[in-house]
Amino acid sequence: MRRLTIEMKSCRFVMVLGMLVVGCGKRSAGPPVVATLPIQGRVTLDGKPLAGADVVFMPVDAPLVFAGTTKEDGSYQLAGLAGKATCKGNCRVTISRMLKPDGSPPPPGEPPAISFAVESLPPRYSMANSTELSANVPEGGGTFNFPLKSK
Repeated sequence: MRRLTIEMKSCRFVMVLGMLVVGCGKRSAGPPVVATLPIQGRVTLDGKPLAGADVVFMPVDAPLVFAGTTKEDGSYQLAGLAGKATCKGNCRVTISRMLKPDGSPPPPGEPPAISFAVESLPPRYSMANSTELSANVPEGGGTFNFPLKSK
């Protein structure tokens, strides 16, 4: 049952990111343009940089998502579709890091379920319906650091 829940979560995450990249039913002349936003920060787990984690900001009053992935030093920069609404106001935040059974991340572009990857972070950070993470983003963006704890 736990594996099914994790796989369903992985599928939802991939679908949300897919909608972010593809859009919702609109056809355009070319591929959508993704723009970097002035929202960045650093994610640590038990005081150490957390690399390869997906950081997602979801504004409370807009059906949009803005996402980024942490680098080796735990830093991230959010991106979203160019020309769409900006990320501002109260946002729910999720941080997710999928790992294969051997502890390595899934290869880029491969859905986590194919490589049997599972969520390595607690649901209080990684699940949209139970996250305790949030950010109040001002008009011009900002820096948001997330010091996570494994216990």
